[in-house]
Amino acid sequence: MKWLAILFSTLLLGTFQAASDPLACEQSETACVLDAAWSAALILPEEKRAGLATAFLEIASMSGEPAIISKWEGRFERRAEHLASYPDYGWHIAEPILDRQGVDALISMAKRRADPLNFGRADVLLAAGKRFQITDTALARQINQAMMQMLGGASSFEKPLLANAAAELAMIRCDAPLMREALRSTDAPENLRYAFWRSRIDGNAKMLLSDIRAIRNDEDTREIRRVLDGYRAILEHGYCADGKSEIGG
Repeated sequence: MKWLAILFSTLLLGTFQAASDPLACEQSETACVLDAAWSAALILPEEKRAGLATAFLEIASMSGEPAIISKWEGRFERRAEHLASYPDYGWHIAEPILDRQGVDALISMAKRRADPLNFGRADVLLAAGKRFQITDTALARQINQAMMQMLGGASSFEKPLLANAAAELAMIRCDAPLMREALRSTDAPENLRYAFWRSRIDGNAKMLLSDIRAIRNDEDTREIRRVLDGYRAILEHGYCADGKSEIGG
């Protein structure tokens, strides 16, 4: 009978491993991420769960999958609206400088905190870097490296903001080493937003499902918002080619 006990234990262990396997979700990736985030949200008070509706519906809408959109519209009893469009303050400042004087001048002004880059230089450089990633990747890399250089002289207040912007641009550029370096200067380098940024380069967001389900905050929606915001980067930009980071430029 001993062999029966061993067989039962093996089957039980296999069932447990399958249930705990982050890849066990057989739905689409977006459906799996949303379901995991919702399971973490269930311990929140009802009013706080309701406050997450826009964030969940935005991700559902970005998926482009009718079944997902319908499911989350039904859950929140409201339509998934198109993503809101906000003025890009950073690009509003960067564009005229780039048109008149070029990238070197923009970077120089940012380093010197010269007007109009005496405030919000992280947003301005990030906006410029995003545009150049589409049109000139070498210039995007130049801006990203300049942002890293500025971290050394940044105030304790500005440093995490500048580091977050540098990490976001590195993520968009698929530059894993620079992103890791920038994240070390952020306030919470191990949070789930950044984990999704890493997974965009590595190529598998489903590996984070167990971490999402493990969120145990019954008062604050911040971690769930970080999950949804981090995953948004994957829907917006796709995965990096072959899960490999950018080398050189």
